[in-house]
Amino acid sequence: MSSPFWGCFSGDSAGAGADVPEGMAAPFAGGKEAGMGVGIGRGNRFRLFPEGMWLFLFLVVCEAVSLSEALAFEGDRRGRSREGAVAVLSAAEEDKADRLFELVLLKDRAEEGDPEARFELGRRYLQGVGLERNDIMALHWVRAAAEQGYARAQAGLGWMYAVGRGVERDETQSFIWYERAAKEGYPVAQRMLGKCYEKGIGVGKDRAMAKVWYEKAAAQGDEQSVRRLKDWETEAD
Repeated sequence: MSSPFWGCFSGDSAGAGADVPEGMAAPFAGGKEAGMGVGIGRGNRFRLFPEGMWLFLFLVVCEAVSLSEALAFEGDRRGRSREGAVAVLSAAEEDKADRLFELVLLKDRAEEGDPEARFELGRRYLQGVGLERNDIMALHWVRAAAEQGYARAQAGLGWMYAVGRGVERDETQSFIWYERAAKEGYPVAQRMLGKCYEKGIGVGKDRAMAKVWYEKAAAQGDEQSVRRLKDWETEAD
């Protein structure tokens, strides 16, 4: 499908899903841009546990693992079982365990009210990154962050209203949330607000206001806004 809002959510490649549009918003991009502090995104993986801490991971995640079994596992991971046989945890298993514990930390932060964590958890539900994709849960967490004034989440909520992910399509609500994020200075939202004014989406067409918001976004380096303004100059010549 075609939507003028796709550019608002330029997602990372990690679990974006086949039906997530190309350019699907910077608000839902993972990795470094997301500003998270717990290794969010495939490009920012780091070792969550120093050597010898895997015991604690398995005690937290698997209640059925007894203390003696966990100690035996730790011994195996170090390369030798009780009988002296070599046993090494695969890189894939280590990666899976790292990501699982990272997700536990992220959920804890979201439940404690951290707006960045709430937005990131919503993004993961939306794109199915480490979680089963769930638009309703995505909406819940993105809205929670947006209502706290987090600009990326406000723009994200605007996009969800625009395309009907987790909620009925509502161009007026989409405009409202884009406007809030734009006024916070978020360039992606400023561009999308310009698009709303240009196309008359959720608001009456107003080329002058569209130009104002494209210029604000362009001033912050938004390339799509720069190109749109150049297109207008070419059309005028």
